[in-house]
Amino acid sequence: MLLSGAICVVAEALGLATLVLLLRKSLWRTYAFFFVYALWLLSGNSVLLITSFYFPGHHPSWYWNIDSIDVVLRFLVVWEVFRQTFPKGSGLNKSLSKGLSIGAFGLLVVACATFWGYQTYTGLRSLHLALDRSFGFVQALMVLGTLVTARYYGVRCGRNIRGIALAFGAWVSISTATNAMADLSSSFISYWYYLRPLSFVSMIAAWIWALWIYEPNPPIRESEAVDLDRWTQDWNRTISTARTIIRL
Repeated sequence: MLLSGAICVVAEALGLATLVLLLRKSLWRTYAFFFVYALWLLSGNSVLLITSFYFPGHHPSWYWNIDSIDVVLRFLVVWEVFRQTFPKGSGLNKSLSKGLSIGAFGLLVVACATFWGYQTYTGLRSLHLALDRSFGFVQALMVLGTLVTARYYGVRCGRNIRGIALAFGAWVSISTATNAMADLSSSFISYWYYLRPLSFVSMIAAWIWALWIYEPNPPIRESEAVDLDRWTQDWNRTISTARTIIRL
């Protein structure tokens, strides 16, 4: 219990430091969606810290409710990474936005299927772990897909977005894996209570490193834009073909 409280305090302090860095030099304007998520993390963790010390009996229910909201709000980070990597004027922005929409729709189907099988879960914790696995897998895949696409076409990421994306992707992946282990084996729960919070603290520490120096994504060069436009045309043809096949 003492170690868990210490981890919560450290996470709260690091979360506050992240907000301070974003407010410095008005970085919150550049990374607005990420700023909203960081503000949510500080608020949610503050509530959890207060309930753990003053209302321990209500802490579990508050934890699962806040964490369930967090699962959805993580998409703010996913979208921030995407829109910074492929700005609105770039050739891939419009086409990949459609891809993200399709992915979000697929996630909704998965979530509905999870709720449909509610009777298979023995309690609130198991249900949340199942939802977290579904959302976390898709979010990690979206971030990875954005970075791989950018890497393939030579689109460079600055220190800020690179650090945010890699830290977030690593944490979501670890969270998904530990949730799966905790749901499969009850003996893993004792490790889950520490592994997940520690990986979360590591993510925020990496965010602080990434934001310490303002280094946005460099603009896409003209030669890169030509390649991206060509890829966009191929992507649109692929989407059109897929839609035709589905209609048949």
